[in-house]
Amino acid sequence: MKFKNLVLLFALVPAMAWLGASDHREKQSGPKPNRLMQKSRLLELTGKFDDAKLSKEVRILWLSGPEDHGGGEHDYIRVKELFVPMLKSISHITVEEAFGFPTQEQFDAADVLIQYLHLPDLRDEQFKMFRNFVNRGGGVLSIHESCIMRPIDQAEKLAECIGCSWKGNRESKWSKFGHDYPLFLDTTHPAFVGLPKSIRLNDESYWNLLKAENVKVIGALDLGGESKPFTEILESDGVRSDAFWTYELGKGRVFGTTTGHFTYTYYDPIYRLLLMRGLGWVLNEDPAPLMPIVFEGITSDEGLVGTSDTMMNYQNRAR
Repeated sequence: MKFKNLVLLFALVPAMAWLGASDHREKQSGPKPNRLMQKSRLLELTGKFDDAKLSKEVRILWLSGPEDHGGGEHDYIRVKELFVPMLKSISHITVEEAFGFPTQEQFDAADVLIQYLHLPDLRDEQFKMFRNFVNRGGGVLSIHESCIMRPIDQAEKLAECIGCSWKGNRESKWSKFGHDYPLFLDTTHPAFVGLPKSIRLNDESYWNLLKAENVKVIGALDLGGESKPFTEILESDGVRSDAFWTYELGKGRVFGTTTGHFTYTYYDPIYRLLLMRGLGWVLNEDPAPLMPIVFEGITSDEGLVGTSDTMMNYQNRAR
């Protein structure tokens, strides 16, 4: 072999190894739902709920927007169409819908805003409407992309409303994660008390977010946290914090998550359980009346709960 060819071969080896590693990482992070769960195991986590009722009437406003990824990802309208009927089936809950951003009349008529969308550029008066809604006692359940807004001055205004927002592409980070990456929960927090210390998903999260005062991070991804208390996990090198958080402003409460990228995640019973626990905390209500949603439409006759469908064969919609 000629010398120049030998040099070329050695130069290519690192690149070939990198390509192989990249391909492996891509395979590891590809869409893959959790395995189906036994209903009996889930009932240990939900507790009894057959006769549970909310203590008050709850008016929910579901905010969605144009779907902006490939099918099976950021399916804002598709997820709205999944959850709105389930929420309406719960006694004492009514649900209205908004697209893009609520009007003042819609804010005034709502107790809780559930948002899953990429928010449009907001005017100062819209930020004021949002902040006032929370401050007067309105609740917010904010999912995944809903915390992203640019540039930084807009992100700061959004963080005042929901607690966390995108800090900029140089500061904030995002990544897919697989079943080999544990998502740890702060089980001392009322929203997650009694749940396992960690769960597994195959989804996406953001971290290093901009945070307002009174934000409490209650979910984080970490590869070495099995033997650590949650407070130490948050201080670990390489931790991906901000998977779940809570925020209080005035009389209002916010429960947020940066997870929820893939549509199949919304068919996962554990993920539904976390969202309904969060909604219960936002409402300052026992979450038991919300627990039927954990099982709705995803429970087989054999008592298995969840989905094995990646749900990627879908055409995004603008409305």
